[in-house]
Amino acid sequence: MGKIDTNELKTLLQNTTQKISAANTNIEINTIVENLIVTVMDSEFASLWIFDESKTVLLRERNEDSVREISMLDQRGVLAKCFLTLSHGIYNYLASEKEYVPSTDNPDNIRMKSKIIVPLIDGDHLVGIVTAYSSIMKIKNFSEDDMEILEAMIPFLINVIYKMHPQTKTGRHERIHISERLLESSKNIVKNVEKIHKIQETTESTDDTLSFLANTVHDIRTPANSLYGFLELLEDQLSDSRLLKYVNNAKESAKFINDLTTSILDRVSSQRERVHAAPVVISATKFFADIAESFSANMFNKNITFNIYIDPFIAKEIIVEELMLKRVIMNLIGNAYKFTPSRKTIDFSVQFDEIKKSLYISVKDTGIGIAEEKQSEIFKAFTQAEEDTHTNYGGTGLGLSICAQYVKELGGNLKLESKLDEGSQFYFTIPVEISNSKKAFKLIKNNHISLGILLSDSNISSGKNISRYLLRMGVEKSRIKANKKLTGFSKDITHLICYQNQLTDEVILFSTQNSVELMLVEESFLSLTHNNNSSENYLVVSQYAYYANILHSFISNNVQKRVLVVDDDPINIQLLQAILEEEFCRVESALDGEEALSMLKIALKEEDPYSMVYLDKHMPKLSGVEVIEKFRNFEKKKEADPIFAVSISGDGMKEKDSNFNMFIGKPFNRKKIKDALQEVCLSTTN
Repeated sequence: MGKIDTNELKTLLQNTTQKISAANTNIEINTIVENLIVTVMDSEFASLWIFDESKTVLLRERNEDSVREISMLDQRGVLAKCFLTLSHGIYNYLASEKEYVPSTDNPDNIRMKSKIIVPLIDGDHLVGIVTAYSSIMKIKNFSEDDMEILEAMIPFLINVIYKMHPQTKTGRHERIHISERLLESSKNIVKNVEKIHKIQETTESTDDTLSFLANTVHDIRTPANSLYGFLELLEDQLSDSRLLKYVNNAKESAKFINDLTTSILDRVSSQRERVHAAPVVISATKFFADIAESFSANMFNKNITFNIYIDPFIAKEIIVEELMLKRVIMNLIGNAYKFTPSRKTIDFSVQFDEIKKSLYISVKDTGIGIAEEKQSEIFKAFTQAEEDTHTNYGGTGLGLSICAQYVKELGGNLKLESKLDEGSQFYFTIPVEISNSKKAFKLIKNNHISLGILLSDSNISSGKNISRYLLRMGVEKSRIKANKKLTGFSKDITHLICYQNQLTDEVILFSTQNSVELMLVEESFLSLTHNNNSSENYLVVSQYAYYANILHSFISNNVQKRVLVVDDDPINIQLLQAILEEEFCRVESALDGEEALSMLKIALKEEDPYSMVYLDKHMPKLSGVEVIEKFRNFEKKKEADPIFAVSISGDGMKEKDSNFNMFIGKPFNRKKIKDALQEVCLSTTN
C-alpha cells in the first residue's frame, strides 16, 4: 500500500471499529486487528500479543494452527528483549541479528525477513506487544516513520486488548463497553499520522545530507565488523587476564560502533548525494591486499574459502580516486560475505591490462544467488533481492546503489551475473593512470621447476588460485601437479606446496631428504604460525591472506639464475661457464660489447632479464664500461631493477666505476665467483 492517505486511514479505522464491535469471539477481533496493522504498515503479517502477568506469558488469540503462547521466563530473542526492556525495535534483517532466536522471534516458522516490534504500555503496566513483519516473499524494510505510525496506534490497540480481556486492566473484572474509546483513539491515530506526513514533507529537503550520512556510516560499519572478527581471533590466542579484559573492552566498542551505525542507517531512506574525490597515487598491490585482508578473520570464522588474486604484473603505482574505489570493493566483498553460507567460496580478483591501462575487478561467490527477475532492481537504493532459502544476512540494500554510482564516476559500469542457489559475480572495468609502470614481480622463466600441490577435496578452489598465480608468474602448466597423496609425486620435484590438513612427519621428511622446497598453507588461522618449529626450513602462508609475495619468493628458490658472460677470449668464457654451471646457473655468452648490449636489452624487453653480467673491460666495438653505462640508462627508462654487474678485467680498475657492483680480476678465483653469486641472492632478497 505504501504511504497511507489520511482519508483512507480514517475510513479504514471506522470500518475496523465497526467490525470489532460486531465480532463474537476474541479470535475474530484479533484477526480484524492484525489485518488492520498489515494494511497500515504495508507489511505481510502482524501479531498482537497479550501479556498474562499471572503466568508470565504472551498470548495470541489465533486458531490452533498458529503458536498461541510464548513463555517469557528465562527467554531470549528480540521479542524477549522488547518484553524485558520495554523497548521498541526495528529488525530489517532479523535472522542476522545476534539476539535472534527462531523459537521466540519466528514461532510460526515462516521465511521471515524483517520485523518491527512495539510494547503496548498503559501507564506503568505492560498490556501486550504488537509486531509487523514480512517474509522474503514481500520485502519490507521498516523505517522510523513506520515506527511512529505504529506508536500512534498504541492507544487503539490497548483498548482492543481491554475489550478482548477486560481482566488485564487493573481494577476491572467486567467486559468494557469500548466502542467510544476505540472511535476516540481512531481519531487520534489520524491526527498523529497527519503530523507524521507533515514532518516527512519538511524533512525531504534534507535528503541529500542524510544520503551522504548513510554513505559514510555504511563504510564505517564494514571495518567495524572486521575489527570485531580479528579481536575474537586475538582473544583465542591470549591467556593473560589483563590483556583479555582489554580485548573484551575493544570488542564491546566495535560492537557499539556496529549497533550505532546500524541505527543511523535505519533512519535514512533516500539516495546519497554525489561525492567528489581527488585522484591520488597509490601502491596498487598493497592497496588491494589491505582491503581484502581486512575480511580474512570474518571469512575464517564463517568457514568460507576466501581467494585473493591480485595480478602479479600490475603496475607498481597507479592514480585513482582511492576512497571511492575502496568503498566499492569493501561493499562488494562485504555483501558476498553476508550472502555466502559456510563452506562456500568467495573470489576477489584484480587484473591489469597494461595496453588499455585499465583494471578489471571482480567479486565472485558461490552463495545464494539472485533470481533473474530481481537482477534489474538490485542496484536501486534500499533494494535487495528476495532470498529464496536463506534469511541469515544483514545489510541495508544501500551498498549496491553506492557501488553502482561510484563505479560510474570512476569510468566504468558495475555488472552482475548470477544464478539462484549457485552464486553471484559483481564485476567492472575502470581506466587508471600509471604513475610507476614497474611490475610488482619479475616473470620467472625456468624449465627446471617441478612443483607439486598436496591437497584434499576441501582445498580445490584454493589450490586453483595458487595455480593461477604460478601460471601468471611464469611456471609452465605442465610443471604443476596437484595430488591428494604424497606418493603421487616423484622425488624429482623441486617445490612442494602442502595444505595443513595433509601435513605429516612424512611430508617434512620427504622434503628434507630430497632437498625439496616446502611451503605450508595454513587453514586454521594462526595455528601453524604459533606451532611452527623455527628449526624447520619451510614457509607458511594463510589461505585467507594475500600470499603472492611469499609464493613468488618460494618458487624463486633454487631457480636457475640467468647469467651473461661477455669476453673476447673464448677460453675465459668456457672457464667462467664451467664454474657458474656448477652453481646451477643458466649461462649465455657474447664475444663483443655490441652483441652483449643487444642481448641485455632484449632479455629485459622480454621480461626475462639476466640476474647478473660478467663484463671484460677491453672488448671490440664496445668496451665493458661502455656496455654497462648504456645499459644502466636503458634500465632507468624501463624502470627496471638494476642488473648485478661484475667487472672481470685483467688489468684491474684504477678508479671505481659506480655502474659495477663488484670487481673480480684475472686469473679467476672460484671463491670470488661464488661470492658474487651470493651477493646477487642477497640483493634479490632485499
